[in-house]
Amino acid sequence: MKVFEPYTIAGKLEIANRIVMPPVVTRLATDDGEVTEELKERYLRYAQGEVGLIVTEAVSVKKQKSGPLLRLSDDHFVPGLRDLVREVHDGSAGKIVPQLIHFLKISRSGYRQKVEDLTLDEVREIPGLFGQAAYRAREAGFDAVELHFAHAYTMSSFLSRHNRRTDEYGGSVKKRLRLAEEVVARTRQAVGDDFVIGARMNGDEFTLGGNSLEQSRAIALRLAELGLDYISVSAGGKFEDSVKEEGKAIDPYTTGYSGSRAMPPSWMPEQVNVYLCADIKRHLERNDHSPTMITAGRIPTAHVAEEIVSRGDADLVAVARPILCDPEWPKKYREGRDGEVRKCVYCNQCRDLDAAHQKVICVQGKKNNVE
Repeated sequence: MKVFEPYTIAGKLEIANRIVMPPVVTRLATDDGEVTEELKERYLRYAQGEVGLIVTEAVSVKKQKSGPLLRLSDDHFVPGLRDLVREVHDGSAGKIVPQLIHFLKISRSGYRQKVEDLTLDEVREIPGLFGQAAYRAREAGFDAVELHFAHAYTMSSFLSRHNRRTDEYGGSVKKRLRLAEEVVARTRQAVGDDFVIGARMNGDEFTLGGNSLEQSRAIALRLAELGLDYISVSAGGKFEDSVKEEGKAIDPYTTGYSGSRAMPPSWMPEQVNVYLCADIKRHLERNDHSPTMITAGRIPTAHVAEEIVSRGDADLVAVARPILCDPEWPKKYREGRDGEVRKCVYCNQCRDLDAAHQKVICVQGKKNNVE
């Protein structure tokens, strides 16, 4: 199967196959953002299950309270992450990448900070935060970095049509792209030309008044022009259509259609979001750009992944919940042991555990998960 053949990203990074484990929150870091043994065991299980490229849960670039979330906001986080990378490299052929995130404040009272609330000084510090975190990631031995430009967070919110800023960082698509351009430039400056930089972005926000494919094509093209080595296409996960629950911070994934498109439940069809990546990929090719393209969204089996790659809809295929359910998903399919794969039923109880700030496991596949 083509999906199990080696693949090289931008001539810089060879991975063992075309299977990607995209970011899935684990709630296994300490409240201070430190790596734990249990967290290392989780990522090593993915690597030994023969995932070609592992993208970690989001890693914060800013010094702020963020609970059990990994961080690269200070040099003292580097040794713990270096140990994580070393274990993955020593124990497997897998490659591992941190997803770098900047996020705004939310509270259980219902308060949600928006991009319009940031001062110019606060906006202008963001590119440096990403650049510094990317430099630390390379120092820790990671194989690449991924910039989180998707879903409900700061960078995606600047790119969105929901951005209501009236200065040089809001308004037209060109202005909304300005911060992303600055982040990519500072990140490239920090890690050098020989290091892979990718970004995850939305193909469609699935909110009224938000970005659709029309805006996403333009955003992806500009990111490709800036020299990104790969673009990972996701969808939805926006605050704008989330429903506030009393006593809980607003969650962009648990309520609203946008949240469902980010983590498609069982009632949605297989490959529900793949067309977004396919459309953007072909748009970039028509404009003479060919970054590695990664798709995601209810891809249950290796045979479905093979269809996607064979059609040319994506270069790599991100499989999150099925690999959470069975970390040996790639290995079992490669060895033809399809009947032994523990199947994800897309019940989204893993999402509910994250929303409840509990350790994220698959309730269907506890025997296959580090607990």
